[in-house]
Amino acid sequence: IKEEEIPYEVPEGWEWVRLGEIGILNPRNNAEDNTEASFVPMRMIPTKLGSIHQFERRRWGEIKSGYTHFAENDVVVAKITPCFENGKSAVMKNLINGIGAGTTELHVFRPLGSSVLSEYVLIFFKSPHFINTCTEKMTGTAGQKRVPKEIVINFPFPLAPLNEQKRIVAKVNQVMSLCDQLEEQLERSNQASDQLLQSILKKAFSNQHETVPV
Repeated sequence: IKEEEIPYEVPEGWEWVRLGEIGILNPRNNAEDNTEASFVPMRMIPTKLGSIHQFERRRWGEIKSGYTHFAENDVVVAKITPCFENGKSAVMKNLINGIGAGTTELHVFRPLGSSVLSEYVLIFFKSPHFINTCTEKMTGTAGQKRVPKEIVINFPFPLAPLNEQKRIVAKVNQVMSLCDQLEEQLERSNQASDQLLQSILKKAFSNQHETVPV
């Protein structure tokens, strides 16, 4: 990593590396055609951090060609606009027989070894720094712009020690859980306000034709 490529300082013990040095991009799976697997279209990939992707049950022979391959714990990220800018990305979890395939508009990152947590990579993929930088480097025509594979492979990545990765992931999960609770409380408050407003309006309009005592 050249000095001019480093976007910000990282704590002591961290190291700037390229994503292609710590993982494989867009790997392929090998399985028997009659093996059951998970199929994940773009609509089933969440934008919100902490949300879980969904999948459909398919035979591997039906989805092995013409789709993007991934396996358990791989990190997928949409490469096409506007899905990329919206943060569509996820860690593939609980896949049927540990394998799957899905929309062709994905980049798939598979960490090498056990020194990189998939969840830590996902947090980076959803960061404004990664999204904004890649958005500026998209190629293609309007409405069909995509993030090239080479941009992802060569992207500078702040590799933290494994224990620090675990701490960051745990902290982010904690904050997201708190955000979900606040969102639920706000939704209940809004619902209560709407119900109160409807009650007031109903009473007001139901009384407007009543005879006013003289």
